[in-house]
Amino acid sequence: MRLMVLGFLVLASVSFARGGGPEGGTLVGRVTTVASREAVGGARVSLDGTKLGAVANPEGNYFITDIPPGVYTVVVRILGYEEFRAVAVRIEADKTTELPIRLVESIIPLQEIQITAGRAKRAEDVRASVFTMTPNQTRTIPGVAEDVLRSLQAVPGVLSVNDFSAQLIVRGSGPDQNLIIMDDIEVFNPYRLYGFISMFNPETVSDINLITGGFPAKYGDRLSAVLDVTNREGEMHSPLHGSVNASITNANIVLSGGLPFGANGSFIVSARRTYYDLILGPIARRSGLVSGDVAFPNFMDVQAKLVIEPSPNHRLLGNLLFSRDGVDIMSGADRNTPDSVNVLDKTTNNVVGVAWHYFPSKEFYSKLSASWYRNGGETEFGGDFVDPALDRMKYQDGGDTTGIRLFNLEFDSRYIFGKVSVKEEAAWSLPGHLVEAGGGVDFLSTSLVWHFRPDDTFRSILLERGIALVDDFVQSRDYVRMGAYLQDKIKFTSALSVQPGLRLDYYQIIDRAFLQPRLNVSYALNPLTIVRGAWGIYRQSPGYEKLLDQGAFYDFSQAGTGRVTAEEATHYVLGIERWLNEEWQVKLETYYKKFDNVIVQAKVPGTFYETSPIPGEDQRLRSGWTTPVPVPGDSVTTTPINGASGQSYGIEILLEKKNIGPDSRFSGWIGYALARADRVRGNITRPFRFDQRHTVDVVLDYRATRWLDIGVRWKFGTNFPYTAAVGLVPRLVTVTQNGREEKVVEVDRNGNVVFDVDRAGEENELQAQLPAYHRLDIRLTARTAFWGMDWSFYLDVINVYNHQNVLAYNYYQGDDYTLKRRAVGMLPIIPTIGFSARF
Repeated sequence: MRLMVLGFLVLASVSFARGGGPEGGTLVGRVTTVASREAVGGARVSLDGTKLGAVANPEGNYFITDIPPGVYTVVVRILGYEEFRAVAVRIEADKTTELPIRLVESIIPLQEIQITAGRAKRAEDVRASVFTMTPNQTRTIPGVAEDVLRSLQAVPGVLSVNDFSAQLIVRGSGPDQNLIIMDDIEVFNPYRLYGFISMFNPETVSDINLITGGFPAKYGDRLSAVLDVTNREGEMHSPLHGSVNASITNANIVLSGGLPFGANGSFIVSARRTYYDLILGPIARRSGLVSGDVAFPNFMDVQAKLVIEPSPNHRLLGNLLFSRDGVDIMSGADRNTPDSVNVLDKTTNNVVGVAWHYFPSKEFYSKLSASWYRNGGETEFGGDFVDPALDRMKYQDGGDTTGIRLFNLEFDSRYIFGKVSVKEEAAWSLPGHLVEAGGGVDFLSTSLVWHFRPDDTFRSILLERGIALVDDFVQSRDYVRMGAYLQDKIKFTSALSVQPGLRLDYYQIIDRAFLQPRLNVSYALNPLTIVRGAWGIYRQSPGYEKLLDQGAFYDFSQAGTGRVTAEEATHYVLGIERWLNEEWQVKLETYYKKFDNVIVQAKVPGTFYETSPIPGEDQRLRSGWTTPVPVPGDSVTTTPINGASGQSYGIEILLEKKNIGPDSRFSGWIGYALARADRVRGNITRPFRFDQRHTVDVVLDYRATRWLDIGVRWKFGTNFPYTAAVGLVPRLVTVTQNGREEKVVEVDRNGNVVFDVDRAGEENELQAQLPAYHRLDIRLTARTAFWGMDWSFYLDVINVYNHQNVLAYNYYQGDDYTLKRRAVGMLPIIPTIGFSARF
């Protein structure tokens, strides 16, 4: 590890030493409006893909110094104006380049987007609980694999399921309760490599906005949060340019530019692919590093965005996304463990969208869009498994496997979640008002098929644990969702803005309509301090399209949803933010969420059997236990019911340092969240499965020199609850004696009792807590220019001090017939190297 870091720094130093180390160039200019040539103070001028930038002073002047020679794209953003981009701006050593900037007013569209500049949100921005992450942050935060969703897991109030998942846990809610939108298109299951990374390409996104609570009426059919991601457009009237990003695991290519033949428009195309299967697989096999189970997952995707402007008042947009990922696992013939497994899994995610944006005047804006979306997958799974009550690791290195109990399971499934959507949105800017209205309809087509084939022993164990099996499930269901909203942002004074909103949703799957009022308020105590609040009622429909994020299966057939209504949440949010100076900002926010009509799996009464130890007898033998007797109990089914409620509440503190110019050497944030979440079913209140009481996030980026950045990320959490085992109990099996079935204690071929792990009843569920989680990640990024391209080389190290964070515990029967456990860890220390080239 030390040699890798040393070698990385030496190579970077050598590359920068070439050419005698020229001094950087300077970029200067003045930012004004197109219409009146008035100065636009506070505009953020940045060099895309770098940490360099400046904020225009009140006279509109900006100065960026110490810029490494090269060709850059200059990006200018400020609320109330369209984004400005100048491509192919050449910076030469020891020279000053002047770039005048003219901004076009855009009152309405930019109200929808939270722009990160070195300024506070305006007082009339009424949205609470908004966190905006820049594309450059997603590419440079250590330990997140340059992934959008993983980057957001460093935000206060946002947790990850574990190190292997990009799913977001937001303020005590599940991943299925987050609305995820890409270019105005709702997407399901937005993950690759089985949840490890997301579908968003970090090289093509332009705006990443996460609303963790109290979101306005324009968003519907989710209870918790909204992630709204916009992909960037290509630069109009510019030559072809792009970037290449590669690491030891994947490659990412982006090409963009203006349309040919002088057409007024632009395009951007990107392609990503992992090459575990192409490179690491053959190398590992030839070197003998792998034998037995061999699985090298892979994914690829292609994204494109086309923009055409036939006139100044019209814009036509097209979006494409085609992706697939999969894995093929087959147990090797020379494996040392007695069990074996075969897995074939494929997943696809495809999107086609078109939109027409119409700007007849500065006061009116209309957006009509249509999209087609399809998420599908198929799985074939089969194998023999060591009895889960035994210590599997005992047989990993060729231990005696004679008489080992094996279970057999065969499983295959297919699913298709399709959606065709049409949506119209409009906004009117009136004196003291911004009125927004919209409506849309989604035509959903879902199909789910599975075949479950456990052997008799495995089936009996599941039944004894209260799990009712569905061997064959074949279900297709089409249904419609319709929604409409109206919201008006009223500016009462320069300090006070209020946005009441009303949303109406109809869910055909349950044939119910719901009216949901919302309210957002902002009040500026002074130019540096703003108080924001939000309240609202939110509904979420049941549906197969949400299954993959729910972690449980439900029968949402027509019979299954006959008595189900939509889940409901009520949000209360109050926060205050203050700028300490032009670089430092502090935020404090408190929230309360109340959940009602939460969907859970129905239980049905049944009969179970129990046996008790006989005092003085050997409990390793069947004679040491009483004859099993029937006792009442409940079995879990796949039938959905509105059988639970709950709440989550907490307080979040964020101290953030902005990077506002070349003199700002470090940026980042420190966040702390104190939270609690629970669920109530019947007369039992238990922690929510993702309840984490204390969380600390530290994200820092330090520009050590003009060519070297050092990034640090540290996360601490008290971790999630889990259900601990309490002991061992004899396994009961059904035998036929004297012509009738009876329950008896199972014994192995030596006459010893076969035990199962006992996790007790409902009163023990989620009552234990995993050990505290903490992890340090570091990233070194070096930049240079040669061959006419801008290069960056990075070393990213996950879990620098190699702390074992516990994912779960495996319980098993020890050789002395007592309960044992072994921790299952998450990611160990993992170094990764890569590079990026822009041309």
